Amino acid sequence: MVKSPEEYFQQQDFELGATGRGEGFSAAERAFMQKYLGVEEGDILKRIGIDAGAAVETATDGEPPLDVIIRQEAELQMVAFFLGEQEYTVPSVAVQEVIRFQTPTRLPAAPAYLAGIINLRGRVTPLVRLRDLLEVQATGADDDRFIVVCRRHGLQVGLMIERVHTMYRVSQNDIDWAVESHLGINVDFVSGLLKAGERLVGIISVDRIVESVLKR
Repeated sequence: MVKSPEEYFQQQDFELGATGRGEGFSAAERAFMQKYLGVEEGDILKRIGIDAGAAVETATDGEPPLDVIIRQEAELQMVAFFLGEQEYTVPSVAVQEVIRFQTPTRLPAAPAYLAGIINLRGRVTPLVRLRDLLEVQATGADDDRFIVVCRRHGLQVGLMIERVHTMYRVSQNDIDWAVESHLGINVDFVSGLLKAGERLVGIISVDRIVESVLKR
């Protein structure tokens, strides 16, 4: 029996390292909590089942930018998904797993694109409304049914999506990195364009999303 893309991803293990809470919070997690949880940090973490007293782990130094890594690879694997009628991809090297949507705990000082946080395998995981960042119009009340979980620079984030589409295996010849010359929309979070037949599919920059979450 042929599995659907959702079934395939739910049975895969994309974890890129230890996900336990034993090593404590990363510097990026600490920065996120100080920015968005504030004086309510202890209460919010307790609500989602995470120990607020965990020690800080060693900072994630020297992790090269993902955009640089994928431009150096001769062949890439991409996870494709939909937001409404628009297809996007994210490099599989950044993907830990794809899970069904979980209702997040809302944060008092978060911008509209940040839906809240969940406890995913002991990690404080912000959920990002990707359609808000990319200015994609919602088509229904239950649009975001899955979460693409990524971890970069010490912060695990969940990208809220409507549905998983497929996996692409492509070469550099299939990618156009000159995004600005093709798109008339905000390209802050799109690093390149994948040529899929006659279509151009945006490649999401996970690093830029993490930077945005920590800076805003």
